[in-house]
Amino acid sequence: MTDTRITVWDFLEQKNEIAPMAQDLYSWGLNCDREGNPFLMFLQIIGWAEEHTGSTMVPDEWDYGFMEIQHLSDALCEFVKNPESVYAWVERLMETEGV
Repeated sequence: MTDTRITVWDFLEQKNEIAPMAQDLYSWGLNCDREGNPFLMFLQIIGWAEEHTGSTMVPDEWDYGFMEIQHLSDALCEFVKNPESVYAWVERLMETEGV
């Protein structure tokens, strides 16, 4: 049986009307090291990290700048408005190849 998962890059190129702020946060986080990746904090806050890894994904020491905080804030506001859909989008993202 062949693996039919799409790559993270193909996934990110698809039109996203469900969770565009979460996608922006993920894309921004690609430019950050682990201590500065706000997407990891997002996964922690929405409960994905605990549910799927059983532990925290946020480093003990984290360092976010104002842009990281803005992207995180936007994604969290989006999650509050539509938690089930945003969580489902995160699930699909995390199942892609290369995440």
